[in-house]
Amino acid sequence: MFGDDILKSLNSALRGTRLYPPGHPAIKSSAEKTILLMGKLLNEEENFLIGLVEGAIIFDEDPMPESERLYPELIAVMREKNLASIIFERGVKAQELSALIDILTGPPVIEQKLRNTLSASGVTRISVKFATEEEGNFLEVYNGAIDAVINAMDEVRMGKIPSSGPVNKVTDELAEAVLDDRDAMIGLAMIKNYDNYLFNHSVNVAILSVSLAGALGLSKEQIHNTGVGAILHDIGKTGVAEQIIRKPGGLSSEEWQQIKAHPQLGADIIKRMDGMEAVIASIVYEHHIKYDETGYPEEHGELHPLSQIITICDAYDALTTLRVYQKPHNPAEALKIMNNFSGKTFHPDFLKTFTDMIGIYPVGTLVRLSTNHLGIVTKVSTDTPSRPVLKIIVDAAGAKTTPPIVLDLTEESNSESTIIATVNPASLGIELGEFFKKEAAAEGSS
Repeated sequence: MFGDDILKSLNSALRGTRLYPPGHPAIKSSAEKTILLMGKLLNEEENFLIGLVEGAIIFDEDPMPESERLYPELIAVMREKNLASIIFERGVKAQELSALIDILTGPPVIEQKLRNTLSASGVTRISVKFATEEEGNFLEVYNGAIDAVINAMDEVRMGKIPSSGPVNKVTDELAEAVLDDRDAMIGLAMIKNYDNYLFNHSVNVAILSVSLAGALGLSKEQIHNTGVGAILHDIGKTGVAEQIIRKPGGLSSEEWQQIKAHPQLGADIIKRMDGMEAVIASIVYEHHIKYDETGYPEEHGELHPLSQIITICDAYDALTTLRVYQKPHNPAEALKIMNNFSGKTFHPDFLKTFTDMIGIYPVGTLVRLSTNHLGIVTKVSTDTPSRPVLKIIVDAAGAKTTPPIVLDLTEESNSESTIIATVNPASLGIELGEFFKKEAAAEGSS
């Protein structure tokens, strides 16, 4: 019912532009009425989408009957501006909708200029996607999330408070991508950029956290909040000198105190960001507090369960990443280490779910088979965790296979092949992040 009322009101506002000049009170009144209707829905949802597919209006995932008859102005404008969808986020204001209406009903503009015009007009909680844009592949989603983290941290360093809109948007894109193919996204979390560690780490932790929140059966809102908290969990490190973060040796007492301050600094930033749920500040504040309530900051109340998700995923990504003070562990080793701290550092039930989700041989593990082939795990099986899907990169004779060959160990025809050992990819000069980048790029172009 919300959808039909919103669409009719929006269609009426667009019709008004044919009768009145831009900025006329009648158009402003229609925009305000539409925003009131949108507000009722956005009290329950973080955002919603109006799409145009083969001449029919889609509201979120639901096709609206008799679209051509009921919303002709909306369809005409979306066709004229080549729009595939318009996304409205919680907190959208009447001024933003009025600006959108003026721009959409104004003179034709090229697609990028339309986006720039929206931004310059103060439209931050409405975004558009064009019909000429291909559906973003997983690598594009990953890179978009990296850009959002970089922009947010740059704004903080310049003394500004970042907008919540881009972070909310990329979190939803990550969550949708994880829902489409969790293993592929976890594979991209193997991208480890030493020079941009803070940015890649934030996105990797978000992918893992969204995956774990989904595996725990949490609600859409809880998954979203977990993802936002994960993307921003280290934003407080913008207040810590980079030479301290990158220092290869031990930290002095004063330097360690600066590191320990980053959860508080991060929570303070979150609290000043418009449109952020209060729970996200709690997640950021608590992500270094362990399950047994040791860790830092020392002062805290009852721990929020979502922060314990971040604690697990933060540790897993850190353990599997080359740092100035540690060599990376392979994914299977990292899980073994973490399970030694179940019930102490990590929530035991959450860690069990994480371990089950990741598998005995997690995505990104390089393994040797009984046939002497080498393969990288690309998909895990919950039914047969010891027999994942691999991409064979070295054959039995030791020659590289180009392109890699898919080997599904769950298939009857492959029953003779078993995993006999994990292999350190660094010993063979294999860069797992680059492997998964290529896989995602190939998938996106196919």
